[in-house]
Amino acid sequence: MRVFFSLVMVSFSLSLNAQVGIGTTAPSSAAVLHLEALNPVTTNYGGFLMPVVTEAQQAVIPVSTSDNTDDGLMVYVSDPISGKRCWDVYDGQDHIWRSINCNNLNCTGEILYQENFDSYVDGSGVSGISSVGGDYPSGVANWSLTSFESFGSSMPDLPGTLVDGNDYAHTSGGELEFRDTNGAFQFLTSAIAISGYNNIQISVDVRATGVFEYIPTDHKNDYNCGVDESDFIDIAYSLDNGSTFIELPNYSSLGTNNHTIVFDTATVGLGSDGNPVSVTQGGISGNTMIVRILVQNWADGERIFIDNILVSCN
Repeated sequence: MRVFFSLVMVSFSLSLNAQVGIGTTAPSSAAVLHLEALNPVTTNYGGFLMPVVTEAQQAVIPVSTSDNTDDGLMVYVSDPISGKRCWDVYDGQDHIWRSINCNNLNCTGEILYQENFDSYVDGSGVSGISSVGGDYPSGVANWSLTSFESFGSSMPDLPGTLVDGNDYAHTSGGELEFRDTNGAFQFLTSAIAISGYNNIQISVDVRATGVFEYIPTDHKNDYNCGVDESDFIDIAYSLDNGSTFIELPNYSSLGTNNHTIVFDTATVGLGSDGNPVSVTQGGISGNTMIVRILVQNWADGERIFIDNILVSCN
């Protein structure tokens, strides 16, 4: 009965004054709800304790994904499995949870994302005669393959720049192989949770076989390097579901200011039967990360391979 009476009084106060005060009889006129730190009964000081959930519990909160009704909804995520301890606020515009502040997690080399392509049958991917192949895309949940906007096209499609059955981007022998893409082709990961860590590292193994070309004078912008010329790979990442990607340029002097690695007859360690180069970048922090890899080559005899994509706490 006492609880019911208290709720009635709070509702009555709200309807009259549009402010509710807890622990105070003079709530601020600027606040809808005013919490006073001093408990007048116990004379102890206290704080505001928001709802505490695990990541699994957070995932089933029925937030709206059609409008901004739940914009600003807050929870504290404390997950004993992932170790995440963050104050999260729901972004009702983009319909995602954003970590506002995290208690830094102790880094012990946790792997946050890994793809070594060993679990797929050969041929899983896309080719120039079909937008699907092998067990892709139904068997793949954490990455995708598409053509990339290139040469003035505003509507990249799938398979896009691939032309015939000899052109493909698919798994082969535990690697992802790109053959004769005829323009930039894109590998894109799903969003990777990196909240709470202050030193995230990306690592990708790259190798190539064949005779390649890169013509600097044909270079017009990051992705338009002339028809039938200029073979390259670009590795980049975006943070917090952003559309702007940060590229890793000129890795180990194997690329240019616009490309992570460019392929030509002088490419060291990446020519015919060359050993893989492990491209790494550390010192990254944020809430979520997406890794993007762009590959471009122009002939059946040119093969570029990526493998062992790893995002970890270093």
